[in-house]
Amino acid sequence: MDNDAPASISSLSPVSGAQTFALTDDQRLALIAKAEAGNAESAFRLSLHYTFTFSDAEQAMHWLSMAARAGHGIAQHNLAYDLYMDGTDLEKAAYWAAEAQKNGNDEAGWLLKQIETEKVVSGWSPLT
Repeated sequence: MDNDAPASISSLSPVSGAQTFALTDDQRLALIAKAEAGNAESAFRLSLHYTFTFSDAEQAMHWLSMAARAGHGIAQHNLAYDLYMDGTDLEKAAYWAAEAQKNGNDEAGWLLKQIETEKVVSGWSPLT
């Protein structure tokens, strides 16, 4: 995308988190096309847009998962963290933390240890 600047931020006004991740319709459509073609960064950017601009958890998770599957290390870490905090699938959380660690995410090793500890402490199994 030629213009990655947020949609409409005046340089004289305070910037909120939502404004930082705001996209114009044209920017959003361009990112969707790139993400659907396998561009991990575009999918990750869309996940941030839907998380912080619209608070649309379903869309945010869709694009975050797509970015993680495409190899985006931060997306993999964030997906692992979300799954860990949700507590419903610690195996998937551990998988994505390990993938993020393989892709050089420095925080992923700590997260993986936390997930593995939680699995032991809680007696978690895929069937519970």
